[in-house]
Amino acid sequence: MLDELESYGLLHPALQATVMPIARSALVRLCSEGVCESAGSYERLQRSEAASRVRELEWALLQLQQLERQRAESWREVAHDLRGTVGVVANASSALLHQAADARQRASASRMLQRSVEALRTLLTDMIDLARLEAGQEQLRLAHFDAAALLRGYCDTVRPLAEQRGLFLRAEGPESLPVEGDAAKVQRIAQNLVLNALKATQRGGLRLVWAERNASGTEQWLLCVQDTGPGFEPASAAAPLADAVLEATAESQQADSGVDPAPTLASQSDPDAPRESAGEGIGLSIVKRLCDASLEMETAPGAGTTFRVVFPRRYLRRPSRE
Repeated sequence: MLDELESYGLLHPALQATVMPIARSALVRLCSEGVCESAGSYERLQRSEAASRVRELEWALLQLQQLERQRAESWREVAHDLRGTVGVVANASSALLHQAADARQRASASRMLQRSVEALRTLLTDMIDLARLEAGQEQLRLAHFDAAALLRGYCDTVRPLAEQRGLFLRAEGPESLPVEGDAAKVQRIAQNLVLNALKATQRGGLRLVWAERNASGTEQWLLCVQDTGPGFEPASAAAPLADAVLEATAESQQADSGVDPAPTLASQSDPDAPRESAGEGIGLSIVKRLCDASLEMETAPGAGTTFRVVFPRRYLRRPSRE
């Protein structure tokens, strides 16, 4: 613009002497105003972006604090379970060493000790598994396997434990169900759900059901664990159970809108009976973290409880970790 202005002055020598200085001054003022406006707009944009980043950071911090609280509560529950189980082991051991105890009392203490040691081992294993999950050390090893054969075989191994408690354990599903996934982790998921169901059930028993499903054009397969326990109001669940499952259930139902809820069995257990809880919260946290799938829960007082895991039938990508 300055070159054009000077060229105009050279082409018109008859201009008054004051015209060109006024024109140059106007040009300088125009450029100055443009620079100031541009700088002001940039400053406003920077402030807006900074405020947006602050809001995002505040939200991320809030989420992190909530996650830390949930994690602390989960580990507090684990410590409580661990202390309770160790207390039972100590009492049973003391009873076995008591000189005045008769054979019947010793046998009862021995059975209590055996159950407590098994619960303690399960809890410690769960703690190690959860720590590995949080450290990102769990690798998902995909391969083709028969889910029906895997789950039927697992039921055969755990059925004696159910029969010791006077409970049935039924395995139901198609004779063969070829899928892609991590067979070891699928069995661990089934194990966590079945053992938790056994703890919650006083009478009746469990059904472990598998089936295929096509939802929204996606090939999936289902793993359901149903029990005849007392059931409960979902809103009254303990913190680890609520955090590990209820949020996942809501997400699953939103993602699978139009899909029927998981069916439940009629309760055959006393709703007021004490319920074993060792390892329950951490076990369900592991189930949730292990699933490259959705975890759903259906329960109500007098209706038992059903956990349903929905897996992809095959994977389009190979995830490196959970």
